[in-house]
Amino acid sequence: MSQQHDAPSSSTVIAIPSQESIAMTRESTLAPTTLKAEPSSSRLENLRIKLSPLLLYVVSTAQFLDIVNGASVAVALLPIAEDLDFKAAEALWILNAYTITFAGLLLVSGRLGDLFGHRRMFMFGLFWFTLWALVVSFSTSSIMFILARALQGMGAAATVPTAMALIAINYPPGPERTKAFSVFAAFGGLGAVTGILLAGGLISSIGWEWIFRISAIVGAFLLVLGFFTIPEAPRKAEKPKVDFLGAVMSTLGVTGVVYYISTGVEEGWADAKTLPVLIAGLALLVGFVFLQSKVDSPLMPLRIWKSRTFSASFVLAFISFGSFQGIIYYVNMVFQQVYGWGTLKTAVGFLVHALLAIVVFGILGRVLPRLPLKPIILTGFLLRCVTALMFAFVTQHTSYWHIAFPALIIHIFGVGFSQLPIQLTAVRDAANADQGLVGALYNTGLQLGAPFGIAVLNVISLSTNGSDNSEVRGGPALMKGYKNAFFTILAMTLFAFVLTLVILPWDKPVRAAIKPEAVKDVEAAESSVSVENIEEQKVGESAVEGSKIELESDASTIASLNEVSEKKF
Repeated sequence: MSQQHDAPSSSTVIAIPSQESIAMTRESTLAPTTLKAEPSSSRLENLRIKLSPLLLYVVSTAQFLDIVNGASVAVALLPIAEDLDFKAAEALWILNAYTITFAGLLLVSGRLGDLFGHRRMFMFGLFWFTLWALVVSFSTSSIMFILARALQGMGAAATVPTAMALIAINYPPGPERTKAFSVFAAFGGLGAVTGILLAGGLISSIGWEWIFRISAIVGAFLLVLGFFTIPEAPRKAEKPKVDFLGAVMSTLGVTGVVYYISTGVEEGWADAKTLPVLIAGLALLVGFVFLQSKVDSPLMPLRIWKSRTFSASFVLAFISFGSFQGIIYYVNMVFQQVYGWGTLKTAVGFLVHALLAIVVFGILGRVLPRLPLKPIILTGFLLRCVTALMFAFVTQHTSYWHIAFPALIIHIFGVGFSQLPIQLTAVRDAANADQGLVGALYNTGLQLGAPFGIAVLNVISLSTNGSDNSEVRGGPALMKGYKNAFFTILAMTLFAFVLTLVILPWDKPVRAAIKPEAVKDVEAAESSVSVENIEEQKVGESAVEGSKIELESDASTIASLNEVSEKKF
């Protein structure tokens, strides 16, 4: 259930006399809401208060760094494979190692951030990401590179959910938080394009190693800034209880499923290298669900799945992101194979998509809280259907400006109208204590949907174009399979449209009505609100509002990866 009262950040227990007095004391700037330091505050605390406006740019740049790093590595796939003597079967692990650990640890990292503090998890994740970025840059073998990339993905899993949480904790709901997340979205949109363009320059000059060395240098700088700009939350009175067995089972289970989806196309869906991993992963997830129903402090309380709205939102996110990745990947293939464009020209072709995302997400962040979201979601899915249909009729003689350019514009509006409202809908009915977990589960759904969508579409496309031994090996002739992939994306999006129409309620999901049994709790919160309750109220919205950044990040990554790997292997 979304809260109806805005609470200012504080380092002590404070009294809130009225909503009017609270509104009068708020700043309408991008600086986090903070109280003046007490005379006994340390110099460090005073410095943090003075530097608090930089907090937004620290966490936004950290997200920007992660996106740039991922996009650059995908573009550098071929040079990395050649320099480190990767075999053809191993090349996909240049990125899969990172993706699998990232997806597998999202749930655990999100929950640990709720329990032990998001500042602590963010700083640890940034340190871990920076450390292993440096190690990757000095890799001397394929094994060393793969292991270092997997460990680097662990750092990203700790950084991504907590970066958004820190914004939500330090910026109250309303105009301030909206402006903050608009800046955050802008950094993410620019990161997707910057990564592709930066990789091309570095690869052709000083080498792919500097992709990671620059990441390490910037990461170290952000660590220093983060120490002085991110406020420390007071420690909880009781030591949090962690379901360690559940954490291990969920991590291994999700990792196994993502591994199977990511490698099934290349290795074979029933191959001895993939199928046993899937079976083990599913068994672990079933055991994890059973365990959560028995332990006193579950990592994932099962009550959250009783909400029809959240369950439907999870499925919609899964389908929506699979469809999104499919569009990005196959549009990339159209540019490369059908139009015969190079990597740089392809990146420029996507430029309108990435830059317009900054504008669209920023505007939607301001207007969505005042609108009923179900009609917007339905409109978004219809726009995405139009995009898939338009690209299905592209040929080598079709001008980029006649179909591809307007289709990409329509697509980003469709993504904004569908994906962002779904994120808000996912956490609407969740209790305060479960908000962070719901956001992590939502992001896990995205990470599962992406490789699943690509895998299904690849099977359809390859079955049309033929195997590696067929006559069709590349060029415009591949458009026959691409067309069927676009039609499949159309079917997936239409299914999401019907699911939205049938299951999601017709209401405003950003601020749900207060349930009768919760009125007393809300009235009590007005008289005395502790910092712990304030953080609990705000953290839940964080992971959901920021997930849009992963759209451009992961899309650019998968598109570039498959583009290079298809050309080489």
